[in-house]
Amino acid sequence: MKKLLTLTAITLILSSGLFAQTTQEEYNYLTKGYKVQVIEQGGDIKKGYELVDVEKAYSGERTAYLKKFVKVTGATKKTVAHLIIYERLTLPTQYLCVPSFDSEDSIIQAYFKSLGESSSIERLQVIAFLLSKTIK
Repeated sequence: MKKLLTLTAITLILSSGLFAQTTQEEYNYLTKGYKVQVIEQGGDIKKGYELVDVEKAYSGERTAYLKKFVKVTGATKKTVAHLIIYERLTLPTQYLCVPSFDSEDSIIQAYFKSLGESSSIERLQVIAFLLSKTIK
């Protein structure tokens, strides 16, 4: 539990640098839609958005990727969330949305719940390591 709280604190600090709230639609896209539309169907990223690679971390058979989800409106670009893609050789790939710290409470609670679901200490360690690599 202590490690989960530490990871939560790190992710909220990371997301405090975001410029826009994460909407429910954006949260759902990163946790479900991205996998279906981009990975499984080979389509493009959601119209009006960019996904920017930030960092990658390895630990044994586990890999985690951190990406920025950026909303593009004309010449304006605002990061609205982060996407963590967690892979382990023996498990299905997991997609976690790290919402902006000032998003609606229901979105923050969904994020906290996703950290605890089918979570292992090893998964939390890799995610925490991935996030710590972004602190420079």
